[in-house]
Amino acid sequence: MITEYFDRIKVGDTHVSRARTITETDIVQFAMFTGDWHPAHTDAEYFGADPVFGGRVAHGALSLSVALGLVTFWPEAMKAFYGIDRLRFVTPVRVGDTIHVETEVTELTPRDDGRGVVTSAFRILNQRGETVLAASLKTLVVTEEAAR
Repeated sequence: MITEYFDRIKVGDTHVSRARTITETDIVQFAMFTGDWHPAHTDAEYFGADPVFGGRVAHGALSLSVALGLVTFWPEAMKAFYGIDRLRFVTPVRVGDTIHVETEVTELTPRDDGRGVVTSAFRILNQRGETVLAASLKTLVVTEEAAR
């Protein structure tokens, strides 16, 4: 997603990530790591009959974390994750779903310190092309001159 210095990025630039399948192991390890054992994620018996979700779902934060690992960040230019705005979990992610990320640069905000904020529309999609998460992602990116 960030593969250039700030001054080479343009509004409208797009990126499509590689894909990854969410597994049972992912959900269990995420629950262990975070301590989030909500039955929506970890109890098939309890949540299997849920009228809204109809079965267990992956943690929203797990889906977001995996997605951030799928996008390309060039460390020479991308210096920090700056924030997320308007984050929405649109469609549940389930064991066996394969997700990928699509981004589009929507705003460039230069700063006086040789860096700028790149704002991108950030969408996670599943194998059916359904949006599962939508947000506005902000990254702090250095200019080419400041990198020298």
